Amino acid sequence: MRVSTDGRDIESLIAYPHVLSVLETLHEKGARLGILSDRGAIPEERVNAALERAGLLEQFDQQLVLYGAKDSTLLFEQAAAAARNSGESPSPRLLFVGEDATERSFARLAGFLVAPHPSLAVAVLDQLAPLHYLRVRVPAAAAANGADWNSLLRERSLLPLYRTVGREAPSAVEVYAVADATTALELDDLGFPVDRLGVENEPLTTDLYLLRDDRQSDSGFGAPTGNAFDLFADNGSAHGVLASSPEGLFVAIPAGRSVESYHFSGARHGHNLKLQAAPALLNGHANGAASRAARPPTALDEEDALDTLDPQLTQPERDLITEHITTERMNREVERYTGVLPVSDTVTIRSRHIHHPDNAAAVRTLLADVTSAGSGLLTAQAHRFIHEGRSYDNVEATLAGSGLDGVVLVTAHMDSTGARQPGYRSQVDPAPGADDDGSGLAGVLCAVRAMLALRAGVDRPHREIRFVFFNAEEHGLVGSFHYARDQAQIGTDIVAVLQMDMIGYDVQQPRAFELHAGFTPSPSVEARSVQLAELVAATASQISPSLPAPQMYPGAGTGGDPAEQRSDHYTFQLHGYRACLVSEDFFVGPGPLAPSAEPNPNYHLPADRTINADYATDIARATTAAAWISATR
Repeated sequence: MRVSTDGRDIESLIAYPHVLSVLETLHEKGARLGILSDRGAIPEERVNAALERAGLLEQFDQQLVLYGAKDSTLLFEQAAAAARNSGESPSPRLLFVGEDATERSFARLAGFLVAPHPSLAVAVLDQLAPLHYLRVRVPAAAAANGADWNSLLRERSLLPLYRTVGREAPSAVEVYAVADATTALELDDLGFPVDRLGVENEPLTTDLYLLRDDRQSDSGFGAPTGNAFDLFADNGSAHGVLASSPEGLFVAIPAGRSVESYHFSGARHGHNLKLQAAPALLNGHANGAASRAARPPTALDEEDALDTLDPQLTQPERDLITEHITTERMNREVERYTGVLPVSDTVTIRSRHIHHPDNAAAVRTLLADVTSAGSGLLTAQAHRFIHEGRSYDNVEATLAGSGLDGVVLVTAHMDSTGARQPGYRSQVDPAPGADDDGSGLAGVLCAVRAMLALRAGVDRPHREIRFVFFNAEEHGLVGSFHYARDQAQIGTDIVAVLQMDMIGYDVQQPRAFELHAGFTPSPSVEARSVQLAELVAATASQISPSLPAPQMYPGAGTGGDPAEQRSDHYTFQLHGYRACLVSEDFFVGPGPLAPSAEPNPNYHLPADRTINADYATDIARATTAAAWISATR
């Protein structure tokens, strides 16, 4: 759902095809359908108008359409009363369908059955069996010989959340999912080894996360203590750990608890991943990523490698990018969004943490900044999603295309955290996040001005260009997942995603920066993402000559990409899109001869207050240049 900049209207609302199918099935079963929605500042008539435009309003019983906050049992109790008073039965069975565990927990307290996704609504309503978290192991022979095991899973009442594929052993495939106990038995009979994780109905009021215990690898095999023991044994929540793997711990976090309650002391960039409903995992194309075949072909299609494009910038293009992405502008934007400078006469942003009130101020400021910079050429919107029982916004600004099909995204995450600080209080303590990811945020704002100048000063047709700032990245890539899933569901032809995340820390010489394109589940998506990373490298050599050749991941002898799944580029790769991450020298490698990593010591601390603006400017210029070439060649 996209919301207007003033937060008082819905500019677009599109129903996923599978949701419409579920609604039809429920109608056929005689169910009466209603809506429970927190419309915020949007007037009721505008919500209804958006539902009508989407072809949804007629699907619902108007007596069961209620608007209000879902932060207690009150709205659910009102809905239950409305169902009793307007129906034939004084005690109807009530079902609430919602992806947010906090909302589901209040619904259960009010006497509702709950389903964590529309695809499971019928199974829950029919009360076939309790729901479980499952780990489904794909038989090695099926994974190795190309058998269509995806369709076997897809044909069942199974909600996929995550899949893991070993780079060294690609036949070792595991799918983490939610399903009822009857479905689990069917999979047993089909030959899939199935682990039931946790207790019955645990998915009803929890969210599943992958928490990467990074210190485990640092401390070495057999170390006497580690993050997991220290964290989970001490707070009595060891039962929440459902499984472990080489990637980390799979943890069911109950409604009312935040993932930041479980911040490992040795955590590295991207240590949390919220495992959300991802039907693309079982589509059977591209070894688990969404196929681009269903979307319109473009000049950047899978068969047309990016390296066949001319990566050379013209002198006017170099001049405009250099003129509009400067050290001074980079510094100023970082200072505005980290509390060094006020953003208005009355507002100073001390934190962009999603629990802090200044996160909403940052959203408003970004919307105002891109609107004023665009001078009518940019369309700015808020992209709304729900997490931990609250509404949050991504910020999107669109420069319309002129003559070429497809969409290019320049992105960063806007939220911050200081959770590595002992005793950190997210609602009140500062989290300036200058490097993580004020530097990327500033890089995208600078790219906005440069792209507008390029559009005016260089006579080239171009694809649609979007500048997107994702929220709740620190809680497991939440905002970007919702955005990428929405785009895949409506068939948006995204040809390139360039994510800037932590581009501002560089103290030691020689300078170094990293490009990450790894995506183990799909060699095709990875290969196309590598092409995009190589384009960034080619532009960097032209427009940022003080930067050395980047460290490219995955690379020969690296054993993979240490940043795979660890920033917002991953959620686009998951849905089949070409995407790469541009970052500072955060990880070790690639290869034995690479310089030592230079991780920011202030990572996830309130002390993250400054950046090396010269360095960040060089990276932002290279990223912007690659985006411009992707949009115009």
